[in-house]
Amino acid sequence: MRYDADFLDNHIIREDMQMIYQSLKAWNLLERSGIYITGATGMIASYFVMFLIFLNEVYGSCIEIYAGIRSVEKARRRFGKYCDREYLHLICSDINTPLVIQDPIHYIVHAASLASPQYYGKMPVETMLPNVIGTCELLKYGAENPLKGFLFFSSGSVYGSVGKTADIVETTVGSMDWMAAGNVYGESKRCGEAMCSAYFREYGVPVKIARIHHTYGPTMDVQNDKRVFAEFANNILNNNNIVLKSDGEDKRAFCYLGDTTAALFQILLNGEAGECYNVGNPDQYVSIRELAELLTGVFPEKGLRVEFQKREDAGYCASPVRRMTPVNVDKLKELGWNAKVTVADGFTRSLQYLSEMKDG
Repeated sequence: MRYDADFLDNHIIREDMQMIYQSLKAWNLLERSGIYITGATGMIASYFVMFLIFLNEVYGSCIEIYAGIRSVEKARRRFGKYCDREYLHLICSDINTPLVIQDPIHYIVHAASLASPQYYGKMPVETMLPNVIGTCELLKYGAENPLKGFLFFSSGSVYGSVGKTADIVETTVGSMDWMAAGNVYGESKRCGEAMCSAYFREYGVPVKIARIHHTYGPTMDVQNDKRVFAEFANNILNNNNIVLKSDGEDKRAFCYLGDTTAALFQILLNGEAGECYNVGNPDQYVSIRELAELLTGVFPEKGLRVEFQKREDAGYCASPVRRMTPVNVDKLKELGWNAKVTVADGFTRSLQYLSEMKDG
C-alpha cells in the first residue's frame, strides 16, 4: 500500500477537503498560526493535517504545521511532497515527555493514541500512557504558554456500559470495569478528559474535548488495523469474503472521515472551552452485521458474502461494553455542523481511494 505523493491531485481527497472547507467560515482564525498535532500520521489526525496543508496550498493561510510523529517514513507516505514544504515541520519525539518547540504554538491538537483493540491486551501500558501522561505534558505546556485552543481527541469509549436511555448525550454516565483488559483505552481517555477539565478550571487552558465515535475513511490502515470496519475493507480490497468474528449485533454510529474532520475543526474553532462534544453520525447507526452485509453489496461484481469465524488473536481485547444506544450529537450541531456522507457512500469512496493506492 502506498499513499499518493500528491494527495491533493486525488479527486476523492480533494472533494473531501473542499467539503470540509465549506462546512464553516472561521478559517481566518488559523491564519499565520502555529499548530502542533500529536499522532499526526494516524487515520484521523492525518486528514486534519492534510486539510491544514490544503488551506496553505489553496488559500494561502500561512499556517505553520508541527506534526508530531514516530516515523518519518510513514509521514512521507502520508503527506508526500508536502513534507518538503517549509511550513510542515516533522517533530519526532516521545509524547510522554515535555513538549519542547522554540517557535510560537497557538493551537495544540492531541490525537496520539493506540486506538485499536489489537493493542489493549499486548500493550496496555503503551495504550494508556499517551492519554494520561502525554495529555498531562501537553496541558503543562498550555498552562505555561498562552494558547488559542487545545483539542483533545477522546472517545465514545468513555461512556462505558449505558443502561436503557433514549440516546447518549455528553452528560450520560455509564459503568466501566477499569480492571478489565479491554477497558484500558476507555478508562485512560476518561482520565485524560478529567485532566483537561482540571487544567481548564485551574489554569485556564482553553481545552475542548471531542468524543469521537466510530470513524472510517480513505486513510484507514487496512493492513494493520484490526478493528472490524478496517478488516472488512481489507477483505473487500483483496476480493475476500467479509469474516465476522462476533455475532455482529453490536451497533455503532459510523461517521465518514471528512465529516469527522469537519466536526473537529468546528469544535476547535467554535466550541466552548471546558466542554466536550460527541462526534458521530447517528443517522448511520447500524449493527456490525448490517455493515458487513452493506459492504459486500458495494461492489456486487465481486460476488462477496458474509462469513462467521471465531477470533483466535489472544492479544485482541475488544471492549466488553455492548452498546445498543445511539449517540446524540445535538450539542455539536448547535455549533453549525451536520454530517453529509452515508455509510454506503463513505465506504465506497474509501474503498475506491484505497484500491487506487493499492494498484498505483
